[in-house]
Amino acid sequence: MKLRGFIIIGAILSIVVGFFLGRAVIADSPVPGSGDDPVVTKSYADKAIQERVTELEKSVAELSVQAKALQSTINELQDKVNRTPSTTSPKPVTPPVGNKDDKPDKPITETKPPEKIDSDVVGKTGYISTQNYANLRSAPTLEASVLKKVTKDEGMLVQKTENGWYNVKLDDGTVGWISSTVVQIKN
Repeated sequence: MKLRGFIIIGAILSIVVGFFLGRAVIADSPVPGSGDDPVVTKSYADKAIQERVTELEKSVAELSVQAKALQSTINELQDKVNRTPSTTSPKPVTPPVGNKDDKPDKPITETKPPEKIDSDVVGKTGYISTQNYANLRSAPTLEASVLKKVTKDEGMLVQKTENGWYNVKLDDGTVGWISSTVVQIKN
């Protein structure tokens, strides 16, 4: 009977020790199918690849939006360049050669001919002539803020001109400046 008691106690002790040792070994082993598992399953690889593809698709979508925004900016800048009147330096006016007694009363200071468009277009209606729309600005410069985009169909009453710009009034009452290079005057 004593021998039987020792065998039973030994068996119970072996089971308890085996249970705790087995848990320690299992706790240190990697999760099956994970990246730490030396034998990676196909399902784990497929899942990891799909996650990476999804990340890349998001990046491509974001870059596409940025590319469209940049292309829009490029198009606007090209429109500005195309609408900017060329600025050539005026030729100085030289006094006519004559007798010393033929001196004018005042020195000649004019460096360019006066703009002919002042009297020709004031009070007339103009329309956009070069593209579908043009920017109506708060001042006669490309750096001025845009008040409105004027379409080809909108008439503009020219009120005055200044350095290649028309000060116009739209049918809705909006007043602003538009480059004369993009306007065609109608009689």
